[in-house]
Amino acid sequence: MGENPVGTNAEIMKAVMGGNSKGAILGPPEGQSLDGKGELLDRWGTPYFFHQLSRSSMEIRSAGPDRVMGTEDDVVVH
Repeated sequence: MGENPVGTNAEIMKAVMGGNSKGAILGPPEGQSLDGKGELLDRWGTPYFFHQLSRSSMEIRSAGPDRVMGTEDDVVVH
């Protein structure tokens, strides 16, 4: 799509699922689901947090098994 989508979890997932200028459908990732708000959920049922670092780099954070964001068991991918 040229650059990372921006916005909330639900806005990003909407873009990834075809709501982008090219109509590209990229998700959700296999084995993962969306909640009623359209947010991508981690394996513990908690919405991911997407943090745009630049046009081409994004941090994706899961709250981890304790389901509390910002604790030691968070899972972070760049």
